[in-house]
Amino acid sequence: MTYFEELTNTRQRQSNNMAASISSQILQIRKESIKQSLSDLNTISHRQQYIATIDGVMYYDDSRAENVNATWFTFQNIVKPVVWIAGGDDNMADFRDLKPEVKKKVRALVCIGEGNARLKKAFVKEVDEVYEAANMEEAVKTAALLAASDDIVLFSPACKSAMGEDFAQRGDSFIDNVKRLQNEHRQ
Repeated sequence: MTYFEELTNTRQRQSNNMAASISSQILQIRKESIKQSLSDLNTISHRQQYIATIDGVMYYDDSRAENVNATWFTFQNIVKPVVWIAGGDDNMADFRDLKPEVKKKVRALVCIGEGNARLKKAFVKEVDEVYEAANMEEAVKTAALLAASDDIVLFSPACKSAMGEDFAQRGDSFIDNVKRLQNEHRQ
């Protein structure tokens, strides 16, 4: 799905949400019922998808965000401190639009894969801590060590995969590693 298709889908969901809100006022439907219905409708796998909470840290998969604009949109919806997992083939992306959001919201950046020199350079002044991880398992473990209770660990790559995977494969890998981490904490 292209960024513009994604944006159109987002705008359509926003229009649907407004229509539901107006209808609920006319029909006097409880707000809680509307909220639950909308949250069920707005869930798209690998797009701002909640995975788990471990030790007070919430983990979100946003692997569909394979460009700067999609990741910027995700940051618009976040109000808590973030440990951000990102990286891959940046395709010479311009990260400038992300800098203000990253400066306000990101505590640490974990760059995944190879070839993240431009990504690291783009955010070295905005983020106090920048790390590299060779694979998703290492990225999730590093992010878990860096995150504090009430933080968000967000996998929103802002880049295509440099390892030949698509967004679903990378998202599934993130989810699997978060679930593994969750199981380790239960023992």
